[in-house]
Amino acid sequence: MVLADGVFDPLHVGHLRYLHAAARFGSPLVVNIAPDEAIVAKGRKPFQNRLERATMILALGMVDGVRLLTLPEAIRTLAPKVLVKGHDWQHKLPDDVIVACTEMGTVMVFTQTQDRTSTERLRA
Repeated sequence: MVLADGVFDPLHVGHLRYLHAAARFGSPLVVNIAPDEAIVAKGRKPFQNRLERATMILALGMVDGVRLLTLPEAIRTLAPKVLVKGHDWQHKLPDDVIVACTEMGTVMVFTQTQDRTSTERLRA
């Protein structure tokens, strides 16, 4: 099983490219949706609430399931073979995520999408 994770607020073409890349690492592809508090912690107001974001992600053909956990909880609960994150997370993963991956034997991979549509640009 492959686990992808993100905020997806709002969902944009860069997210679609990320999820298509994640699906290439295997199946099923399960996507964990970060909580609204993660958006607020970055000093922003959510554009869509977590349930709306999850509904949109689940409607995508390459996604087999959605979870609403913290990322370490998702890793420990689902025990994915692979955790896929965007290249912008390569040197920024929190320690608790790295520890959870190590405990569960989950391989961390980072997508290398060329064109990136910035969530910040869409919000502007």
